[in-house]
Amino acid sequence: MSRFSEIVSEGRWVMVAVQGLLFLAVAVTAFVTVGPSLWSSLWVALVLIVGGAIGVISTGRSLGGSLTPSPVPNGEGLVARGLYRWVRHPMYTALIMMCAGIAVSAGTIACWLSVLALIIFFEVKTRVEERYLASSYEGYPEYAARTGKFLPGVGKRR
Repeated sequence: MSRFSEIVSEGRWVMVAVQGLLFLAVAVTAFVTVGPSLWSSLWVALVLIVGGAIGVISTGRSLGGSLTPSPVPNGEGLVARGLYRWVRHPMYTALIMMCAGIAVSAGTIACWLSVLALIIFFEVKTRVEERYLASSYEGYPEYAARTGKFLPGVGKRR
């Protein structure tokens, strides 16, 4: 294995570890009660969490063998079916929905800050991931030009 391949391999798993730590931060900060409370709603939280869970399951099924936590594609092919017809990263959108649901339920600034950190992380991760996708799959630039990044029609790649 070349040194470049080793660096790429190590970097992608660092991103996976950071992602896991950010999910943990959302969960832990949901119980932090220090500081002012924000608006919270159990019903809105449940809608976001259940909707996000449905999105995660749906996108996981669409990805099939292409599913990987790494930003480096595993060579199983580009998926443009299911929610991926409209959005390039619907699983990240669904995960953010679930975490936002936790933050709505908790009603704490600390939890919302953790969700914000996760959103920023996914923005960075998708930039890295999309470079790999564009170099791995011939049709990716055209696909990215017609689909939104996290929401339909928003963030199309030029």
